[in-house]
Amino acid sequence: MVYTTSLVQYDYSVVVPVYNCQRSLSLLYERLDAVFRQLKARWEIVFVNDCSRDQSWEVLTQLAKDHANVIAVNLQNNFGQHNALMCGFHHVHGRRVITMDDDLQHPPEEIPKLIAVLAKSSFSVVYGQYKQKNHGTFRDFCSKTVNRFLAKVTGSGYGVTSFRIMERNVVESIKRSSQYYVMVDVLIKDAVHSSLVGHCVVEHHSRTLGKSNYSFRKLATYALNMIFNYTTLPLRMASVLGIFFSMVSFLFAVFFVLYYFVQGVAVSGWTSLILAITFFSGLILFVLGILGEYIGRIFLHESNKPQFVVKEIIEGGKKHAF
Repeated sequence: MVYTTSLVQYDYSVVVPVYNCQRSLSLLYERLDAVFRQLKARWEIVFVNDCSRDQSWEVLTQLAKDHANVIAVNLQNNFGQHNALMCGFHHVHGRRVITMDDDLQHPPEEIPKLIAVLAKSSFSVVYGQYKQKNHGTFRDFCSKTVNRFLAKVTGSGYGVTSFRIMERNVVESIKRSSQYYVMVDVLIKDAVHSSLVGHCVVEHHSRTLGKSNYSFRKLATYALNMIFNYTTLPLRMASVLGIFFSMVSFLFAVFFVLYYFVQGVAVSGWTSLILAITFFSGLILFVLGILGEYIGRIFLHESNKPQFVVKEIIEGGKKHAF
């Protein structure tokens, strides 16, 4: 269920998923407010608290009470960044929607660049492309690897980022998705032709408050979700492996038959037989695991597992519980 009361139409809506980032939230709002004051634009911000374990919700509650253009949404559980974004999209009122992270690594002062490119072109979506990422070395490597793959999946030709601006009609289109595992960038790719997706170079700042919530495990999970939900690559790999080992087995069979007729000696050996059985049994289980992963995700989709569950919303200074 989605609850929204505001009838005010804004020029821009900013959607920010929040997870364990209490120290940066007030400063993020202040810097955004300064940017949009300079632009003389009406704006709102939708914070979606993804079940933070720190005091983030308390900070958001106060911001929503102090500022009429702040909507604070509190989720019942930790659903992940992209699911939190989808929740935020259901509460925006702006003609254009901006998404960014909560940790100030996306400088609010770079937003006018995104707006300028969108305004001066026929693009429906504009991504911020970083001159240089300022994560740790290992995190940078993992992020680049995932982004390269995502660029191929989305057909963008360049890495997509979570710093983006979209026309409202794009948001309305991707909101229609009901699948549990959500990848916003793939939904954008499905909704918008690649010729209508642009990018501009923006700064990416080092994180000065708190530490990153993206561990190697989360990045790996993100990559696997992307692979299993939006590609048939594992199934194709399983097919290729099946064909390859079938050919190898056939060649070995031909070799052993020829060896028997030429040398007059039958090939024997329980060890090699057991190893072969063990290897191919493992391969079969591997392929069954891939099939099971796809079947499980189909089950989750068909069982209508919700993308997100809202616990409470503070909008217009008023609290709405669910």
